[in-house]
Amino acid sequence: MYGVVVLVELLIQQIGWAFNTLADPLASGLVTGAVGALFLAGAVVVWTRRLLPFRALTAYDRVIVLRLGAGILVLNAAYPYGAQTLGMGTIITMSALGPLCCKGGNLWRVVRHRRKMPRRVLRNAALNIGLRVVAFLGVMAVNNPLAEFRHFDKEAVFGLACGVLGAWSFWNYLSCVYDDHYTLKERLRILSVADLLAVPFTALAVWAMSPVLGGGFSELSGKVLLWGSIAGVLSFTVPTLIGAWVADKISEDASGVFYLFDSLMGTLVGFVGALLGVLSAVQAPDGWGWGGMALVLLAAIVAARNPIIEVIRSEGRFVFMKGGQPA
Repeated sequence: MYGVVVLVELLIQQIGWAFNTLADPLASGLVTGAVGALFLAGAVVVWTRRLLPFRALTAYDRVIVLRLGAGILVLNAAYPYGAQTLGMGTIITMSALGPLCCKGGNLWRVVRHRRKMPRRVLRNAALNIGLRVVAFLGVMAVNNPLAEFRHFDKEAVFGLACGVLGAWSFWNYLSCVYDDHYTLKERLRILSVADLLAVPFTALAVWAMSPVLGGGFSELSGKVLLWGSIAGVLSFTVPTLIGAWVADKISEDASGVFYLFDSLMGTLVGFVGALLGVLSAVQAPDGWGWGGMALVLLAAIVAARNPIIEVIRSEGRFVFMKGGQPA
């Protein structure tokens, strides 16, 4: 059930991102980040009836805020450059590696100490590794990155670096949001602080990227403010509220597979938008595309029903946990 909530979150987010395609990406991205952060902060302050803890952050909080802020900066600056140099298919497929790596350290621990692992733990790890391979192949089928990545030059190298950063930003976001250290209200307060602090750095990044990509501050207009503001609420504020809530309902590793539907939802939203005449023309997904969507859906359903068994080393022996309970 909660996996469906994640899918609704991604659908709303992609509808919001669709509004960004109607204007300059850098300028609209800046407005999206600023408006989304302001609306999120306002909603959190009203709901919790407390001011945001800018001066009351612990050392642990500051690390989380810096990580989240860096991830937001990557999405608003590096992502557009990578999309322009490599194409959306390649950058989305590379970014999909981020969610797939959720709990990756745990899987590596099982592989590394496989001789000491019970068979049920080995079977669980093998299943989850296989599901992630299947899901990634499904994302590749949908986005077809090989068709876009034809030339390898200096710009392509920088684009690949942006893709790696994009993957890190998605992994970073999930690992921070699914941190058991915080309650729901505390999680939202920390997210709000990080989002607001990232706005001036995003503005600086947009200014620096404008000569490279074109647009930016020179393209700010009433149209950009309108579409960017709508995108900010739909792609930023609402998904953040939903994601913070569902983080207590579904495991991090299962959510990592469900978040692969991000690009699939984008494909469907773009197709429907084109049919309705509100977005630029796109072609319907071909047989490979629909097949890829089916693979990701199958992998997500199986992953949700078979969460990774967590392996913890304590006092020289391994302890196995599943769903917070001994496995």
